[in-house]
Amino acid sequence: MLARRELPDEYALWNRTWAAPYGRRSPAAVILKPVGVRWARRVQGPFAFQGNTTTRTYEYPWAYHQLAALGTSRILEIGGALSGLQFVLAECGHEVHNVDPFFDYGRGNYDIDPVAEHAALNRTFGTNVVLHRSTLPEADLAGSFSAAVCISTLEHLPPDSIQATIVAMKPLLRPGALVVLTIDLFLNLIPFSSRSTNVWGTNTSVAWIDELLGYTMVAGDRAELYGYDEFSTDRILAQLEEYAMGAGYPQLAQLVSFQLPLESTSPQDQK
Repeated sequence: MLARRELPDEYALWNRTWAAPYGRRSPAAVILKPVGVRWARRVQGPFAFQGNTTTRTYEYPWAYHQLAALGTSRILEIGGALSGLQFVLAECGHEVHNVDPFFDYGRGNYDIDPVAEHAALNRTFGTNVVLHRSTLPEADLAGSFSAAVCISTLEHLPPDSIQATIVAMKPLLRPGALVVLTIDLFLNLIPFSSRSTNVWGTNTSVAWIDELLGYTMVAGDRAELYGYDEFSTDRILAQLEEYAMGAGYPQLAQLVSFQLPLESTSPQDQK
């Protein structure tokens, strides 16, 4: 499905609770934020330390609610950078591992040491998110996870990196695990125009990702996910007023979740 302009009440409440997706704009907190006063940073909230598009207003609570039925779990976030979702999940009791190489995608620059900043945010929010500064194929990860979450990351990667990421992720997931994805859909690229890439990346086929995973789709609408036969550009463009759209760039947000079978015979799952 595509993220909607109109938020469900529970998503609006979640955003208010966690000050998502931009953080709180308390004057005192804004003034003191650069000097790192911990109480001021906590007032700002976990989403105040990395820029977000307007579609995250829907994406973050949607992703969180996909995980609600898991109970306290071990969660892998792919490409979490300094975003707030990892810290929210950790505050809620999950064991969270964030794998991110902190590459410079698009025009975003990290003008701070991201590892030091991540550690400071853990201290601020009393969390213990484990940061792996690496791509997933190169990460040193052990054990299995109940869920993998990837918020607006795959569209930045070339196809070979997407495939390598999915191949590396699958052995890390236990039977019944969830894969929760949001993937930007750019209105200035194929299939909406003849242009193939922009500064942020490409429109990646969700159907191809589905094929690579080989799991059951448990949330999503093929008619609104690029790459499926049911997807129609005419239908999407005719209903643009229904969808959340990036305020600074012509971008929608595709939302989809997959679930592994509860039983598996792979060697990793038998450990």
